[in-house]
Amino acid sequence: MKNDEEQRRIAKSEHTANVYTAKCLVTMTLIVCFALLLNILDIFIIEDYLMYIATGGCVICAIAAVLVVHFFNNRLSTKYILFALMAVFIAIVGVTVTYHTVLISAMPIMCAVQYKKNRVVYYTYILSVISIFIGVMGGYYFGLCDANMLALTDTVASNYIDPETGVLLFREPNPNPWGTLPIYYVFPRAMVLYAFVPVMKYVTRVISDNAVREAELKILSEMDTMTQLYNRNKYDKMLKETYSAIEKVGVIFWDLNDLKTINDEMGHEYGDFVISSLAGAIKENIGRGTRAFRVGGDEIVVIQKNANEASVQELIEHIYESIEYKNKMSKVKISVASGYCIGAGKEIEKVIAEADARMYVEKKRIKEEQKRIKLINVTNGAEELK
Repeated sequence: MKNDEEQRRIAKSEHTANVYTAKCLVTMTLIVCFALLLNILDIFIIEDYLMYIATGGCVICAIAAVLVVHFFNNRLSTKYILFALMAVFIAIVGVTVTYHTVLISAMPIMCAVQYKKNRVVYYTYILSVISIFIGVMGGYYFGLCDANMLALTDTVASNYIDPETGVLLFREPNPNPWGTLPIYYVFPRAMVLYAFVPVMKYVTRVISDNAVREAELKILSEMDTMTQLYNRNKYDKMLKETYSAIEKVGVIFWDLNDLKTINDEMGHEYGDFVISSLAGAIKENIGRGTRAFRVGGDEIVVIQKNANEASVQELIEHIYESIEYKNKMSKVKISVASGYCIGAGKEIEKVIAEADARMYVEKKRIKEEQKRIKLINVTNGAEELK
């Protein structure tokens, strides 16, 4: 059961990560489209056909990513397809607009670390290095000219400018692009990209750990540690912020009988056991729209949204059945009084007060019944002695 729950949690996490990765690809495409617009307006000065090719290729990748997430997001291979599309995206912009897109090669790694699996990260890194190689080599031959690649500059700009004429002075073009570009461009960028891997994994882990700690602190501030029911703080907060806006609410008060006697005669650990057993019986039967709160030592309040007479009575009946079953399995018996009331959420305080009052009427009746039974037993015992 726990393994199934863990698998569902992982699947949900990957589903969310896939959607985020696709959104990143769409966002990068929108940025390329915006760059195309600026180019059309002559704010950017890139050759038009290069921008059209870049934009068209990026739009195709983005559409493909959206379709993959929409139709195949429950498959394990989805993330690998998305990062392959992202690598194609980077290769396209790398070939067409070359040096303007150097930083974009880090985006896949930044997306990959959210999956928390090393094989996804390193798969993405390998694809990114391949896309860098394609971008560098393709850009040299077919894309926007990168003068540094063409001339292999290796010193400051003033050494390439004629001081008298101001004309650029370059030596012969790169004599061996297939030898020099992988060494001078692909390899350094691949190393820089590799440095992103541990950094991004560390940042992701810190963020994840902080999120877990915040969730744990929130749970501690809202939950009763012994019963795992909501505590008084959560109860007061929900009365003000949630239940007062609900049209109809059902409130059920539960109060243990003879808890002091159990604590005094058997020990507090048995008293805690009885409280936890009652909480367990309640938790087993409440569903969506119903919450249980431990508001005192032996007092538990159950509040049901959009309640009616039938739903509240059915819940009470099921809880009593669970209590009866637990009593059969334990030498320490649960004796409990309950009272309920249904009313408008805007009058939640009155509804609670009425449920509390009815619970105390029931508690008094149970005590009187116990006294009557005890008196009968004493009388019968006296008669037997005669």
